[in-house]
Amino acid sequence: MTSGNVGHNQAKDALIKRLAHNFHNPTLLDEALHHSSMVGRNNERLEFLGDRVLGLVISETLMNKYPQADEGELAKRLSALVSRESCSEIAQKFNMAAPLIHDQQNDNIMLSDNVMANLCEAIIAALYLDGGLEVASHFINEAWAPILQAMTDVPANPKSDLQEYTSREGLGLPSYKLIDTSGPDHAPVITVEVSLDNGARVSANAGSKKKAEIEAAQSLLEKLITGTGEIS
Repeated sequence: MTSGNVGHNQAKDALIKRLAHNFHNPTLLDEALHHSSMVGRNNERLEFLGDRVLGLVISETLMNKYPQADEGELAKRLSALVSRESCSEIAQKFNMAAPLIHDQQNDNIMLSDNVMANLCEAIIAALYLDGGLEVASHFINEAWAPILQAMTDVPANPKSDLQEYTSREGLGLPSYKLIDTSGPDHAPVITVEVSLDNGARVSANAGSKKKAEIEAAQSLLEKLITGTGEIS
């Protein structure tokens, strides 16, 4: 066994202890730890499932924690809790990237919020498939508890706020368009434009399409409200 294999196995064993779950099917965790840069076997399918499991568990937690909240408030809280940033924060907290298997030619791959968030979701899916919803829920509720506790106010949702403003002012609904995608896979630069029927438009760059849309919406909303700056 090479030193690299020993280091990987030690990192994986340490992660299992942090997850507080002994896998009945270890291949699930192995799959979760294979980055999408690996040919033939990677964690993209698990990431897809983990995203849905996370959304379900957090949605139920919010329903129980805020029994008087309406759908709009719950949606804003959910969006913040399952965001790329929140998932990346959890991945870093549990040092999930330590045993991550990826293309060795891309040593900076683990620095991306997208990569870390995808890894977190893949591991959630592995927990769910191996131990069921109870195991996945326990991990999610324990891991996200500090973030949920710190969320005293309803998080801002620029896209919803922009839509409410433009509808109220008779400006129609905002339209979002992907303008450009550049940069390497581990550090993409996504450009998105938001526009209105009256010709007002603003573009923004970010590391994900969702974040670029949020930043563009926030920028356009601020300019519409203040009446300052170029919006076309």
